[in-house]
Amino acid sequence: MAGVAIVAIVAVAALVILLVRNSDSGGDADVAVRTPASTVTATTSAAASTAAGPVSSAASAVRDTPTNGILKVGTDIQPGEYAIRPTRSTGGYWERLSCLTGDFSCISANDIVQGSGYLTILPGDVAVRIENLELTPTGNPAPATAGSTASSAGSNSPVGGTDEQGFVDVPSARCNYTDPAIAVGQTTASLVVICETGVGRLYYKGIRLSDGAAIEIDDPVATGDGFTATNDGVQYRLSPTSLVITEGSTLLTEESVLQYWSR
Repeated sequence: MAGVAIVAIVAVAALVILLVRNSDSGGDADVAVRTPASTVTATTSAAASTAAGPVSSAASAVRDTPTNGILKVGTDIQPGEYAIRPTRSTGGYWERLSCLTGDFSCISANDIVQGSGYLTILPGDVAVRIENLELTPTGNPAPATAGSTASSAGSNSPVGGTDEQGFVDVPSARCNYTDPAIAVGQTTASLVVICETGVGRLYYKGIRLSDGAAIEIDDPVATGDGFTATNDGVQYRLSPTSLVITEGSTLLTEESVLQYWSR
């Protein structure tokens, strides 16, 4: 009987010592062991996400937009301004399209891109074709007046489309004989065509829509991404974005281009 009592006393003493040790540790070790691994992972991931910051919509758009192909406006890509950058050292290329028939006249504007720049896709564009080009939206919208400007300019305009010789049914903005056009531009106030003769000489033809005043100039020269024609000290420079007319250092007029194509 005495032996049983001694064993009981020893057991109680051992239990007391164990409880005291757990109390001294504050239970931290027990909590750490029972913390679910998923909780640690989620916390770490959240912290990493917070440190890295949210992914911007522009970065997401860059990942989602192809660098080659035909993108339908409103479906594959939205109207607005885009920063553009070639993905190859040889450069990139873009076309704004007014139709998808494959006809040459579907090209509203185009350009070969050798470095960083900008491209504005208009709400009236049907699609955009790109080759080796990365597009990043800048957040700037397409000009809201582009469509209305074209309509108001077209109220006195006989524009009925373009073909390989320039503007259809507009003799003052169409190449002579069977000469092909190498560049065609419609601005907010003018129609312009650059033509090439059978012997390789160029000439410039243009008409002002407000009053029908027309001009034809021999031997325009390629300058940068466009052409410059000179007549009695007055220079007419046509590019994919504008028609700029100057006399010496004086700016006579600058018109935004609504449609442009070149070859």
